[in-house]
This record gives sequence, structure tokens and C-alpha cells, in this order.
Amino acid sequence: MIKKICIFLLFFTFNLPANAGVCDEYKKDVDLDLSKSIWKTNIKPSDTDLWPKGGFVEIQPFNTVEPKIGYAFNGKYYCVFLDSVKVVVGFKDFEITIDKKYKKDSCEYNAVLEHENHHIDDSVKALDKVYSELKPVLKDVVNSIEPIYVEDADDVPYAFEKIEDKIIQDKQIRKLVDVFQEQQSRDANALDEKPDEKLQKCTKDKVDAAFEKYFKKKGVKK
Repeated sequence: MIKKICIFLLFFTFNLPANAGVCDEYKKDVDLDLSKSIWKTNIKPSDTDLWPKGGFVEIQPFNTVEPKIGYAFNGKYYCVFLDSVKVVVGFKDFEITIDKKYKKDSCEYNAVLEHENHHIDDSVKALDKVYSELKPVLKDVVNSIEPIYVEDADDVPYAFEKIEDKIIQDKQIRKLVDVFQEQQSRDANALDEKPDEKLQKCTKDKVDAAFEKYFKKKGVKK
């Protein structure tokens, strides 16, 4: 349904050459509000045995784009223009799950927690890397959107939809999203490909302690 509406709007708009430029006077510098979301980290034990993994973290990036339009009516037609845009980028709350067999504050528990927090830190850094580039790109995009001419009040919401799509589907913005996702994926793979030395040390320490106990019981000095 949405695709059909978009096709109709494109046809409607671009088949009005006689009206080109009639809404230019309503073009304005768009007020842009860009910010990061606030998130927190939650930790819970698993419901099942996670072997061979010690745990995992759910990382869900998200963004919201809230454009506001203005419009003018001269008795014959409407000019619909972009007035302001609020954009929020960031993550939903991070959800860390640790294998239920590891007691809280145990060596293994802390090793897994540190590993999953490393994933979170890498994701936040990947976001920070593109965030500084996002505002000038967004500013260029929103200020490049021309007012839209429509003849009927019923078409004003569809003009709003078209303006919104121009922001969301912009190639420059999509490129920054791709850069973020690629960096996030590289960091996650690099971290998971390395042996978890701290978790391995927990196992080694336990085995060493077991041998120490064993030799002591046997009366063997090491």
C-alpha cells in the first residue's frame, strides 16, 4: 500500500511543471535537533546451559526521525515545507546474559561480564565515530528538501510522507549507517575470534588449586 502511494505522489508531483518554483518562497533553514539516546546495561543469568559460550549480549542500535512540516494555503493550492527535524540515535538497553552455572562475582562470571562489556564499548565507539559526521550530513539533507506543491488538503499528509522518506532514504545517511554497521561487525568478530584468556585463566587456576589440594592430601611436596 505504501509503495503504491509513493508511486502516485511521484507521478503527481513531477507532472506539474507549470507549478515548478511556486512554493520556493516557503523554503527555510530547517531547525535540526540531533541527540543520542540514553541507555543502560542489564545483566541476567541464562535459563539454560550456554556451553560452549559463557554468555552473550544483545546490542540493538536504533534511531528515530521526527520531521515537522509547515504549510501555506493561498485559496487555490498548498505549499508543504519542512520546518524542523528531531533525530535521536543510539541503542536500546544492552542485555547481557551470563551462563547460569557461573555464580555472581566468581572468576568466570567476571571474565564473561568483562568480555560482553567489551562488545558494548566497541559498539558505542563505532557510533561515536560516525556521530560527529552525522550532523553536517543531516543538515545538508534536510535543507536540500524543496517545498511540495499540492492542490488538495487530503494530499498534505502524503507530502509529509514524501518529505520523511527523503530523509530516511538519503544515500549519504545510509552510507554512514553502513560504515557504523561494518565497524561494529569487524570489532565483534575480532573480539570473538580471540581466545578468552581471562576465562581460560579461571579454569587453569581451578585446576592448579585442585592439584595443590590433591598433592597436599597425598603428602607430596611440590
